[in-house]
Amino acid sequence: MTEQQHDILNRYEEALRTTLVKRLTDAKWLEGQLLEVEELGEKWRSSAPSYMADAVPEIAKYPLVAIAWAMYLGMGAATLWDKEWNRYKDIEDFHKLMTEPRGFDCMDEYITEILLCLPLGSAEAERLEDMVRSTAEAAQLLIRKEGIEAQSVMAFHIFARTTKVMFECGVAVQLKRLGYSYVKVNANVVS
Repeated sequence: MTEQQHDILNRYEEALRTTLVKRLTDAKWLEGQLLEVEELGEKWRSSAPSYMADAVPEIAKYPLVAIAWAMYLGMGAATLWDKEWNRYKDIEDFHKLMTEPRGFDCMDEYITEILLCLPLGSAEAERLEDMVRSTAEAAQLLIRKEGIEAQSVMAFHIFARTTKVMFECGVAVQLKRLGYSYVKVNANVVS
């Protein structure tokens, strides 16, 4: 990959992150920034290859699913981090963990029902689904604006960056739902 292509990908990723955080903040799902957990970023890096193996074949027929499921994966990972991290911290591939029970196609339902404890069809589950769908639609729009040739190496990298940001958004939304927030601390250092 050339330096120019790398710069294009970095610019795209930052623009996508900024756009999605703004949308999620406007909709009251976030508070102007992503809540981040270093361990969960590491879980994305180790899970991304198997996620991509399942998601890339879906792009042609179900592009929103291919994008959106990364956000569900982030929400599921944040839930496990909050509830039982000691039990799950050594699992390398969170994607496989969350697809084994019902498969890739139903990963959203598994995460919603089992990990987030929201009954399928409930008002809160539908509200969550609407948020994930609209976030994936916004991401898909930004992909299209890039004008990258379909099925090219660059298209793959744009998709990979998109799913990474969607995962990060899923983590942040779920952490906020669980009550986490950043708090500004004034530290007066006395010497």
